[in-house]
Amino acid sequence: MIQRIFWGWDKPVLQRAAEYLMQGWTVGELDLSSTLILVPTTEAGRRLKEVLAVATSAAQGAVTAPHVWSPEMALFPAVDRELAASAMQARLAWARVLMDVDLALFPKVFPVPQEQRGWAWALSTADMMLDLMMTLGAGGLGFSAAAVSPHVQQDAERWEQLARLEALFLQALAGVQCAEVQRCKAARAAAPLWPEGVERVVVMAVLDAPPLFGQWLRAVAARLPVVVCVHAPAELAAAYDDWGRPVPEFWADAGRLPAPLPVQCMTVAQGAAQQADYVVDALREMVPLGRTALGLCDAEVISCVKDRLALEEVRVFEPGGVAPQSLGLWHILQLMKDLVVADSWRAFSSMLRVPELRKMLAGEQGQQVLREADDFSAERMPLTLTHALELAGSAPQKGCDLLLPAMKRAAVLTDTFQRQALPASLRALFTQLYGERSFQRSAPKDRSLLELTEAALELADELAAEVLNFGLKPSAGELFSLLLKELGNKQVTEPRGEVDLVLLGWLELLWESAPQLIVAGFNEEHVPGILLSHPFLPDSVRMRLGLPCQATRYARDASLLHALAAQRQPGALRVICGQWGERGESLKPSRLLMRGPVELLPDQVRALFPKDEELPPPAQPVRSLAWKLKPALKPMTEMKKISVSALNAYLSCPFRYYLSYVLGMSSVAADKQEMDAGEYGTLIHLALQRLAEDEEMKRCADVARIAGFLQQVAGTEALRQYGDPLPMMVQLQVDSIQQRLAAVAEVEAAQRAEGWQILRSELNLAEIPEESALIIEGVRVTGKVDRVEQKGISLRILDYKSSDRIKDVKTAMRKRINSKTKQVREEDAWQVYEDPEGSCQWLDLQLPLYAAALSKINYSNAELAYVVMPASVMETKLQPLEGYSPVLQDAAVECAAEAIRRIKAGIFWPPNPRVKYDDYAELLLGDPQLAVDASALGRV
Repeated sequence: MIQRIFWGWDKPVLQRAAEYLMQGWTVGELDLSSTLILVPTTEAGRRLKEVLAVATSAAQGAVTAPHVWSPEMALFPAVDRELAASAMQARLAWARVLMDVDLALFPKVFPVPQEQRGWAWALSTADMMLDLMMTLGAGGLGFSAAAVSPHVQQDAERWEQLARLEALFLQALAGVQCAEVQRCKAARAAAPLWPEGVERVVVMAVLDAPPLFGQWLRAVAARLPVVVCVHAPAELAAAYDDWGRPVPEFWADAGRLPAPLPVQCMTVAQGAAQQADYVVDALREMVPLGRTALGLCDAEVISCVKDRLALEEVRVFEPGGVAPQSLGLWHILQLMKDLVVADSWRAFSSMLRVPELRKMLAGEQGQQVLREADDFSAERMPLTLTHALELAGSAPQKGCDLLLPAMKRAAVLTDTFQRQALPASLRALFTQLYGERSFQRSAPKDRSLLELTEAALELADELAAEVLNFGLKPSAGELFSLLLKELGNKQVTEPRGEVDLVLLGWLELLWESAPQLIVAGFNEEHVPGILLSHPFLPDSVRMRLGLPCQATRYARDASLLHALAAQRQPGALRVICGQWGERGESLKPSRLLMRGPVELLPDQVRALFPKDEELPPPAQPVRSLAWKLKPALKPMTEMKKISVSALNAYLSCPFRYYLSYVLGMSSVAADKQEMDAGEYGTLIHLALQRLAEDEEMKRCADVARIAGFLQQVAGTEALRQYGDPLPMMVQLQVDSIQQRLAAVAEVEAAQRAEGWQILRSELNLAEIPEESALIIEGVRVTGKVDRVEQKGISLRILDYKSSDRIKDVKTAMRKRINSKTKQVREEDAWQVYEDPEGSCQWLDLQLPLYAAALSKINYSNAELAYVVMPASVMETKLQPLEGYSPVLQDAAVECAAEAIRRIKAGIFWPPNPRVKYDDYAELLLGDPQLAVDASALGRV
């Protein structure tokens, strides 16, 4: 017989559980050895034992360690686990069946023919089958049992075919002497086991047990007394079934009970970072009032909260353990897998950024190897490690002396994984990484690393053995991928130690007795959550089969929320939900917050769906608050030369100029697969330079010949630089360049026909004798002039522009200032000059400074022009700068002089909030004013 006892909601579960188990005890030993206690989770069991130990100790007594199980332990005890197939064995058994079976015999299961039944398809389909088996297994069903159920008759043929596949799967497991897990659980539910000496079974506040657990309880109740303790008032007896689970039909009526929370206890945040801020604010307010617990329902919020609490020096602990993906070794294994599977250059380049891997591949010269790898990647754009070795071998790269040996070591390591068994390869990798290091298991970081390493090696051994048992022959990369899949499902235990706060999951909160509770991430997507329907088992069919479904999930969480609120004082439970996820997806507040009488719904909706103007501004990303970029001031008094492009960079933004030209910072694209804007333009300029250097072609006026020459130069240089065949994205860019060169050939031919002849090409101002150089404020101005042309006594300076943004020479050089608004930042006032057309601000000094420099070597009074080569090749044209005068040139030189004076004086602040191209957008978090401590720059 099963007896139900209702505890009410006036006390926490732990207190009620301890009181129930301690009934009749006053002093001495509390003997619970004859009681089997069932609680929802392992953490709940740990808390119960702790409370009993503290309570008996306070009365100078002790408690005999009770038998505390979860429903999973009851249905799947250790004796069955020894005989049942592991998750890996089950996955491989299904893979064996799926790769061998004739899919044409199962058209309802596989309606689309699989032309290539590879390893990846077999494993993903195996996971789908295992998920279906687990879902049905919660009710003690298998494919064959479901096939005869009247609830699936509309898909009877499909289920009959699934049952035949299931039989083949069971046969594959029997071949390796393994039982199937769900069948073991069903058998155990019919024939339960319990510890010797147990005389009664007590179920305590288990809201989420699978239907199969009810069968287990009924079988136990035939031989032992069973008590089900329900954490709810007795008047809600109709809301719970015989073993304490919430009844979906009762809880589906949102207005049946009073609202669990007033709107004053609900907070809406814009994102995970702002939720973390609200959590910290709430803790500051509530902790002085008494013990406060924290529940987190969203993984994104957990990450932000942990970072935010770390800044507050709050020590936290997660009872569920740490995911392997959060540990450094996981990252190392992932990179190694990518290298083995895809021979990925990106993986190799990323490996050089991990200290352990860099030391393994490059020794003590790792930093130099990393620099060489970045330079090589930027200039040659290899796609794979093999491609990189071919590029380095066919045309030895300058400055690759250390990189090449590191690449060869990585290739040898990859080859080792391809040739040797996975366990041996993995042990060799770990030996190279950690062979000389000492570990201490008492140190948390060492403990986590050792635990994950040992788990990886154990899985590798098991995987290698089971692959042979099932007669499978995956590649080294496929085997490595499966290893990581299995490893990622494990949890690394974390020692509790001295902590300030335990981060609890939603289902653990019922067993938290703290008088005050904060729950964040309380969104519909997480509580009650959205159960994704299996393609073969929709939610409606799950409900008819009596399996866990959306309705049972909602009932469970509605009951849990009412209990959490009712056992605390008004205002002691606060929930926080977010509006947006990290990927920009819209989130919905949990509908559990809209329970209660219908007249409350308008206020609840207003609180949970505030208008944009009612929300506070978005919180800054948590990590941006930890530190600010604090660049050191580097003296500029010894400045001897400056390029025209550097002067333009200073005009654009003094601070970004400082990062690039003073500190030498630059972005690194380790996975670069296409030319950047500079390399794209360089290839065009190189073709035009070769044209100007060829004595015959520089006089040619034939469009077809010019176009053919330019295109051939560009194509040949691209092959030399990036290899043959070209990477796909580079090939597309070269095609685009050749289209632009064909269009510019028409401009070249027309200019030759008009009589314009090429005098100089790519004229390097740094090569002009010192006495003839352009010196401004004691600093030599350098740069390369694309083209100088002559027609009779007329001279012309040309600059070739492949940017789509260049539409007009004047607008590219300067910005007209509105005479009414005069919208110029105070910091930029020194860039303003007076033009006959009105006040203007310099944006680009290139052509005027080129003209000033060339006037010193007898190229005076030259015209200035752009040759514009946009992506829309029909708009390719030569565009003169009208109205250029010596006065305008003097204004440009004076602007350059002021820029140089400012650079020498160390004026690199404030930054320009808006720039056309920002290489530091990520580093500066979109706003230098927030991301940088400018006090280190001296004069600001």
